[in-house]
Amino acid sequence: MNKLRYILILSLLLCGTAVSAQIYDRVLRNNLWIGSDNVTGIRQDTVSASYAEIFAGYERGEFRDTWQAKNGWYAGARTASVQHLEKISLAGSFSFEQTEGYEMCGSMFINPGYYPMDILEFTPGRKTLQTYTFDGGISYDVAPQWRIGAKMDFESANISKRKDLRHSNWLLDMTIAPGFMFHDGDLAVGASALFRKTSESVEAEQVGTAESSYYAFLNKGLMYGNYSVWTGSGLHLEESGVNGFPVKEISYGGAAQLQFKDFFADFRYLRTSGVAGEKEYIWFRFPGNEMGLNLRYRLSDRAANSHFMRLSVARRMQVMDESVLEKVSVNGVNTVLNHGSNRILSREIWHISPEYEFVHDVMEVKAGLNIDVQNGVTSQIYPYIYAQSLAEGSAYVGFTFHMGRLDWGVTGIYGQGWVSESERIVSEDSGVQTTPYRLQNWYDRQMEYRTAKRFCAALMLRYNLSRGFYLKMDFTTVQAYGLKYAEGSDRLNAMFTVGLDF
Repeated sequence: MNKLRYILILSLLLCGTAVSAQIYDRVLRNNLWIGSDNVTGIRQDTVSASYAEIFAGYERGEFRDTWQAKNGWYAGARTASVQHLEKISLAGSFSFEQTEGYEMCGSMFINPGYYPMDILEFTPGRKTLQTYTFDGGISYDVAPQWRIGAKMDFESANISKRKDLRHSNWLLDMTIAPGFMFHDGDLAVGASALFRKTSESVEAEQVGTAESSYYAFLNKGLMYGNYSVWTGSGLHLEESGVNGFPVKEISYGGAAQLQFKDFFADFRYLRTSGVAGEKEYIWFRFPGNEMGLNLRYRLSDRAANSHFMRLSVARRMQVMDESVLEKVSVNGVNTVLNHGSNRILSREIWHISPEYEFVHDVMEVKAGLNIDVQNGVTSQIYPYIYAQSLAEGSAYVGFTFHMGRLDWGVTGIYGQGWVSESERIVSEDSGVQTTPYRLQNWYDRQMEYRTAKRFCAALMLRYNLSRGFYLKMDFTTVQAYGLKYAEGSDRLNAMFTVGLDF
């Protein structure tokens, strides 16, 4: 009997080590409000947790998008915390990461694909990226059943390339969300206002003289656009009166949340307004709107098993108008006349991701789908209209096991995409002889990357030391099939982490 008691105590201690070493992740998972747009929901839980990590990794492989590095390394640090006091709760995080990528070209943007236009250059070289993130939130009980709070998410990044065509870019992404909550027993409802600003500013330069000119491409949608010497007026990279190629987007809206027992729903709507250019030189305007719905359900039983079902659906609609500008000089004063605009692009983006997760003290299972559908129509030169429908899907399943001080997990992911295109002419006798220019070779490479059949395998090993310290290794490998344009079919990523739970 005593021997059995000692075995039980030892087993509990070993399992308890694994649980305590990942308490921050479990706090985020158990609180259905965390991750929503209303920070007041952090007080729906009472467990405080924090962690800090430093990490470094290496990535290489030829199966990559057109803007990704052939090989590179990254390193950084991050920390996050959720703390609960008598009437107030605080949550926040901070991270810094530096990435060095080699043999990089393609998009000059830090976040390719977010804005409806893009700028590409074609000289492989080294790029340095630094990323800083910060977010903080507060929730306060102003009355027995009422809470108020606010949060701010902030990200700043800068990237530079030192080989001609040299360029630098600065990114800003900031969101402010004040909110409130009413709670009574099993019921909790809340709402929050949302304000977001994103911006990037590309500056290009050429040092000295070269035997040949450097070219760039302004992608106005579906890889149709303007290809010319980088100083050409149609690219707007070196235009008098404008500092580089600035792009910004302002979003404002709101979100509403509902929780009843273990069911949670969160709906958000944002109206967006974006421009490329500055002052009177506004080359593009791209208004739109975003909607999102998140549903979550938690089920726990007496055997300490927890089941989580999640569904996320997001829709983004956007159009882009190109301005018709003319520079004129009146009495020696240069001014810019805006003669109107032409609608050259419209796009609709859907994201759907159902997920199931099972959690136990000794094992965790997670499985789900990620589905992205993008429909776009571009008409840059009358009367030609081009349409595209792109769908990307992936299915994943992962297992994590807690064996005393050792945690290890394996994940398998299968992905594939489909693309279809159509074109038409709205007028046969328009008299227009010029057709829109497409950067076909880059388009072929990018579509192959996004639609190729691929299998990804990931391995995680974590050893929990004493006093909350841990060591962690992550390995990920990707193998693609049926490639025609890519230089290789594999990609490998390895990361080492030293962390502390407290």
